[in-house]
Amino acid sequence: MNPIKPMLAVSGQPFSREGWIFEPKIDGTRCIASAQKRVLLSNRRLADITYRYPELASALGSLQGECVLDGEITVFKKGIPNFRSLAERDHQNDPIRIDYLSRAMPASYVVFDILSLDKESLIHLPLKERKRILFRELEADLKDSETVTLIDSFPEKGEDYFQAALKMGIEGVVGKRLESLYLPGIRSQDWVKIKKSLKLDLVVGGYIPGKGDRTPYFGGLLLGAYSQGELVYISRVGSGFTDEELQDITGRFSPREKPPFSNPPATAGVVWIEPKMVVQVTALERTHDGGLRAPVFLRMRDDKEPEECTLDQLG
Repeated sequence: MNPIKPMLAVSGQPFSREGWIFEPKIDGTRCIASAQKRVLLSNRRLADITYRYPELASALGSLQGECVLDGEITVFKKGIPNFRSLAERDHQNDPIRIDYLSRAMPASYVVFDILSLDKESLIHLPLKERKRILFRELEADLKDSETVTLIDSFPEKGEDYFQAALKMGIEGVVGKRLESLYLPGIRSQDWVKIKKSLKLDLVVGGYIPGKGDRTPYFGGLLLGAYSQGELVYISRVGSGFTDEELQDITGRFSPREKPPFSNPPATAGVVWIEPKMVVQVTALERTHDGGLRAPVFLRMRDDKEPEECTLDQLG
């Protein structure tokens, strides 16, 4: 198969429905894994990230037969995906450091779909049939693997499983219609992500220069999302950054004269930048004026195009 963009889910509220299954929402780096003549790991932007995860490439290379899989890369700590650890793995380019982290902080690939088998495309099959093939072909190969695992799914009772997932420390679930076909690059109503916390992927369109210890970097980032082709300002975020992230983000700024937002905030001292960076933030809730209450930076999203960050994720 040619490189393929993953199918995407819409946001929704907890529900229970016959003909649907519900899976834990693993918030990591989405990855299409091609285990054919060689292993190729591609993120949502179709960038090759195989070199960053040698432990995954090794595990997938030992599979019998040729297949293309869809899943999430994450780093687990005490059974829960850990953002900081994943961010360190996901932004690493030094070969020596990558080799060390692959042993000291190993990643996991959680597989939830199969897109081809022995060079035959399966995307035209309903999800229930793809799941049957996935477990038939890979369950035995992966039963002793701690690196590559098949995701669990639960039928119909999405509301119950959502509450159980939250108690386990997982941020939510994804509901999938069993008859759904695989639609590459499409955000489909057949897949619904259900989360408790407000977690958003937003575009950086400017920054406020830092003061004190932050003088070399920035004090806050101005964030927005797209609506009908225009970048709409939503909020700014100034907390949650490590020293390494402050340095990394500052090094990516590309200044511009005019604001990229259709509704730029009247904030003094703002430096406008090209809207090329995507960051993930969490917040308590939306404010009455459409902003975010107590936003906190979580991580960079190099695997996501700015145009994918739309207002509809805010509900």
